[in-house]
Amino acid sequence: MNFGMALAPWVFGLLADATSTTAAIITGICFSVAAALANAPLMRHPLMGKQAPKPPAQKRIFKGEDEEIVQKMLSGSYVDPELTLEIAKHRAMNGMPTVVPRVRPYGEEKETLGKLAKDASATFEFRRELADRILAGLASGKDGPENLEFSKEELVQFLNTVSRGDNQDQELIHQATTDLGVWMGDYLEDNGYSPHTASVLMKQMFMTAFPRLTDDGPELTEENIEEYLIRNRRVMNSYAEHKKKTSLLGIFAQNAGGYHGHGWW
Repeated sequence: MNFGMALAPWVFGLLADATSTTAAIITGICFSVAAALANAPLMRHPLMGKQAPKPPAQKRIFKGEDEEIVQKMLSGSYVDPELTLEIAKHRAMNGMPTVVPRVRPYGEEKETLGKLAKDASATFEFRRELADRILAGLASGKDGPENLEFSKEELVQFLNTVSRGDNQDQELIHQATTDLGVWMGDYLEDNGYSPHTASVLMKQMFMTAFPRLTDDGPELTEENIEEYLIRNRRVMNSYAEHKKKTSLLGIFAQNAGGYHGHGWW
């Protein structure tokens, strides 16, 4: 209880009786002004200002998570795909929204694209192996300890929660998708393509690089989950094999150049 507020009316009543009502009012005004001046420095204290809004749940680190790894994911940096999967599983199993990384602008990471491309092989191979493990787990039920063991219902719920669950900020998801589209446009423009004059060709190339994983929208069901996994695996396999082939060709070209510096190639 604030005793000052409780006693103030009584004290001012005594003051008014002893002097006059006008004197009591003037005294009250003086005390108010003095209190305001005494508390004015508090207005510059960070705790007394307007509280900064909390970031969306998909942009926060939750208790029990590896802060360094999640912060790295949130920043849009490369994280080992196995660790990314563990974070996603932990969040989905505990009813928490998935991490939505920042899409770093193309200009910000233009100088590090070589590192991003170098890490691609491990990512593609991991995703291909992951699809194999899940498909094997669905086929063997609980009998294959080396596989990821899900029932179809559990897997569908997990993947839908991770991608576009009810607890997700849909506006945030849309913004991240838009930012990625801007990144891709900037990349094309900066690397010899002409998206502004060849948009139809770009769409054709894009659809070839990213074939459909589902036929009836993004929602996964028990009926389409296996086909989704097979298609996903096929895409990752094509990327992994392409990276392997180009890597071998690069090594061969370097070695051949060393032995035949003036060869016809």
